[in-house]
Amino acid sequence: MTSRADFDTRLREAQELNAASRVRPASRAYRSLLRDVGPLDPRVHGAWVVELRVRSLVGEGSCVYSLTGDVDAAKRLIAEARHVASEADDPALVAVTHGQEGLLHVRSGDAVAAIDAFDRALATAAPDNQRDLAVLHINRAAAALDIGDHGAVVQDLERALRYARAIGNDRYVAFATQNLGWARYRQGDFPAALRELEEAAALQPGGVDGWSELARAQVLLDAGLVTEAERILAGSVPLLAEEGLGAERADALLSRARCALMLKHPADAAGWAEKARRAFERMGNEPWTLQARVAGLEARLAVDRDSGSVRRSTLRRRCEEALAVARTGDDLVAVSHGTALVARLLAAEWALLAGDPEHAAVIVTDTTRQLRRDHPLPLRVHHQSVLAQVAFANGDRRRGLAAVRRGHGVLADHRAGLGSVDVVTAAASYGVRLALVDVEAALATGSARAVLDATERGRATFAGTVRVRPAQDPELAEMLAEARRRAEEARQLVTSQDAADVQEGVRLQREVRRLQELARQRSWQLGGADQELAPRPATARETVARLALAAPGATVVSYLLTETVTAIRVDARGVRLVELCPLRDVTELARRVRQDFDVLANRLIPAPMRQVAAASAHRSLGRLDELLLEPLGVEGPLDVAARGGLLSLPWSSLPSRAGRSTRVHSWVDLREPRSDPGRRGALVVGGPDLESVERESGLVAGEWDDALLLAGAEATCAATTAALPGAAVVHVAAHGVHEPDNPLFSCVRLADGPLYAHELDGVDLSGVVVVLSACEVGRASVRLGGEPLGMTSVLLRLGARAVVAAVAPLRDDVAARVMPRLHVALREGQDPAVALALAVGLEPEPVPLVCFGPLVGSL
Repeated sequence: MTSRADFDTRLREAQELNAASRVRPASRAYRSLLRDVGPLDPRVHGAWVVELRVRSLVGEGSCVYSLTGDVDAAKRLIAEARHVASEADDPALVAVTHGQEGLLHVRSGDAVAAIDAFDRALATAAPDNQRDLAVLHINRAAAALDIGDHGAVVQDLERALRYARAIGNDRYVAFATQNLGWARYRQGDFPAALRELEEAAALQPGGVDGWSELARAQVLLDAGLVTEAERILAGSVPLLAEEGLGAERADALLSRARCALMLKHPADAAGWAEKARRAFERMGNEPWTLQARVAGLEARLAVDRDSGSVRRSTLRRRCEEALAVARTGDDLVAVSHGTALVARLLAAEWALLAGDPEHAAVIVTDTTRQLRRDHPLPLRVHHQSVLAQVAFANGDRRRGLAAVRRGHGVLADHRAGLGSVDVVTAAASYGVRLALVDVEAALATGSARAVLDATERGRATFAGTVRVRPAQDPELAEMLAEARRRAEEARQLVTSQDAADVQEGVRLQREVRRLQELARQRSWQLGGADQELAPRPATARETVARLALAAPGATVVSYLLTETVTAIRVDARGVRLVELCPLRDVTELARRVRQDFDVLANRLIPAPMRQVAAASAHRSLGRLDELLLEPLGVEGPLDVAARGGLLSLPWSSLPSRAGRSTRVHSWVDLREPRSDPGRRGALVVGGPDLESVERESGLVAGEWDDALLLAGAEATCAATTAALPGAAVVHVAAHGVHEPDNPLFSCVRLADGPLYAHELDGVDLSGVVVVLSACEVGRASVRLGGEPLGMTSVLLRLGARAVVAAVAPLRDDVAARVMPRLHVALREGQDPAVALALAVGLEPEPVPLVCFGPLVGSL
């Protein structure tokens, strides 16, 4: 006969399998227990038989719901367990059934009923059964989170952690920690949320499971790190299916639909949303079925918005369909996560597309009352975007602008909780639609001033300084140091003549990419944003007033990119809007210039061929000048504000800019440059393997009375970063690489390996002029939300007064001639943009150096 100890062991194993999301083997184990305990009479064998039966029944009920989504079948098993417990007159076991009933309510979408069930369970639970108490508090916290009771969430999870730690159950500690991470996110603390989720993943026995990966992906998605979330979800969906977690798998499908919407793939989004809808429907989870329907509506709206050819009758029908979904959601308001609100916003947008702004206004009348502060960031921004669209369409510009400003306020509040430049720029993706609505409404007024104001409102929200105090995270520092060591080893091996060395070098390169990604993820967990340094959008009035105090003829040109390039020209006399040319023409010319610079930078190419490339570059640059500047009549100092490919154009090499100050930035920054009186002199750093680096570094250092020269073996990454806080001017002559796919790992190569843009995040560069005599590190990659990211953009966000950098390969003999002249001008007090114009003026070939930095604030 099987002993009680054997049965207890089998029960614990089944429970652990279920807790580890191994639902199918857990279900087999519970059924086996029920089969074997069935013949046993409690009057003969003892009360433990009743407990075993009850716990096996509720465990099997959990498995049945996870595997089939059959709520009724799960309820029948729980009811049977409660009957057994009641017949035995055991309140503690009755509590177990109430707890399982509560969990079933959570998973099927009724959080209010769930909390009631958990309260009943806790009222009669055995006070010495810390395992049951830990589980009950974890599950009640999940229900409280659904209704937005964050105080109860944190209180329950802290109690759960106390019970789980007391019995040494790492799995329950992991569950509670993970849920606490999700609660931190819902409270708006993104770095803390990721820290909790990482800690929870590390605690999971057996490694990361699909459920924890799903939680992490959802936090990343709501923060704007969409491609990263999609990558995790793509791996978690099959993992969740393998683990038998039907509800969580459906949740992952829904999250994939949201990713596809953000990535502008509405057809894919519709497909994922429909799969999620069918899965939730099978489970009887009405609130989440409704969420999946709404995601499908969002995908359809995206297609209709882009089409422009959908019949009005169809648009009106879809508006009514969205309203019907909203009315269904009204009955589930306590647990719908804003589903009814989202559906109404979509209905209003369809009404606008159908040309009925009055109906749209009626639809959104009560939406503000439905909005909660703990609703996800995308919903809160979407809400203000739709309010703005409706107001603008009804001719109420004042109310529309108020909604736009509230939307940017929501985004600014979110930014305040961030630190990493990576996360700040990623979060801009949720401001794209709001900014577009603002600019389109401004263009409709025909006012150039209104267009500039709208453009800068959108750009300023995520521009400018982020974390300005060192993060002091030893783990991150070690990851970056290890990535540097491996990168240097790989660089030396891949050029070997030995096939085995090359193969090892390739392996090391993969390891470098892995370490870089780990470091990047670690940086997301670090706060440190400084709200006092958050950017404020420039206005047309302020810009005109500032230009009146600037050098004679100073002009700001802000470029808008659609299919057409449009310029907003600002000088001391006013603001003018000029439509210039098709964007494709500029893109093609920029591609040709880039190819010509590649040829010019290669000293192995014969001089006659380089002369041909120089002539070609001059022609293309001349044509760009004709398209982008000639119609604007700019003759004096020029400040360019641009996004996309225009940000990486060699503006200083355009013919009309010869000998003239030209400065480039991604937004109009009117802040006075920050300065640090403790900075003095120059830091000059010379990297390895450049033919003229010693000569260039020596000449540059020689132009300054107070210069620290780091060359040869002394030019390490640690020595360079340690010296940065004391220098007023920093010059780095080294090989440079812009990484388009991972721009924060753009780098300059020093004596001990690459110095990454990523590891400068947190260094205060207030008022410093940085000169990067390195190939292409002036280039930037554009994030999903339009924010540029690369070595130069990081330096500017850290407070640099100006960054002189190359947007294409720069030949070292050209650098050796130009750079000393640049520093002579800087030493004499010239503005960096003026200094660059003077330095390149004597070169017969175009030079791809650009002065990046705050615009009018430096004139």
